[in-house]
Order: sequence, then C-alpha cells, then structure tokens
Amino acid sequence: MNKLSLVATTAALSTGGAFGVNAAFTSAHGDHHTSFRHHARARFVHAELVVPARDNTFKTITVDRGRITGVDGSTLHLSVGTKNATYKTTDITIGDNDVVVINGRRASVGDLKAGDKARVTQRPKRTVVFALQP
Repeated sequence: MNKLSLVATTAALSTGGAFGVNAAFTSAHGDHHTSFRHHARARFVHAELVVPARDNTFKTITVDRGRITGVDGSTLHLSVGTKNATYKTTDITIGDNDVVVINGRRASVGDLKAGDKARVTQRPKRTVVFALQP
C-alpha cells in the first residue's frame, strides 16, 4: 500500500468515526440538532479515566466537581453535581503530599470551607483540589 492510499484510508476511517460518534450522541438524546462539540463543551461533574503506565499496567484518574459540604481534619466532604442536583456525595482524604489550591493560591486542607466550589482530581500518587471561595 503506498503512502497516498494509506493517508486516504486513514482520513476516510477518521471521518467515518467522527460521523459515527456524532450520530451516537444525536440518536441517544433524540435531538438531531445536537452536535458532538456541544457535548464535549458540557461541564462534567464526574469522570474516570484509565490510562496506560510505563510499567505496562493501567492507572485510574478520577475527577469530581461540586461543592464542599464540610471538612473534618484531613477529610473533605464533597457533593458532586450541580447547584440544583446532586450526582453523589463522596469523602476524600487529603494527605501530606496532596495539593490544595484556593482561588489560584496554594493553601492547606484547613483553609477549605463548606460551600466552596471544588474540582478534585485523584491521581495514583497525588490528589489535587482546586477550590473557589467567594
């Protein structure tokens, strides 16, 4: 197979895949005017990613967004969801190596308050909390 046919085949498969994904989103939601880009821009509240590691294993990364309902010592209580609806509640233990950022500045878990908006990313070696306080 020459380079041109390889490029053409790859382009055809990529385009077909994009249309297939777009069709899956529109048919799943019953809205023919909804596009894949609309869903990609939607604000997620929970995500779980599985990524390959260098040692041929797989690592899980979890991201939760919502409001802090309380902090007990090093445990963060998070209501995952939107202002009007809760997807789930979760308790996250913040360790010494974990990072807390409030309004763009490095902080500690003790600086977090109930009512703060937060995005918590749990990675295999570190948890990162980004919070916004009024």
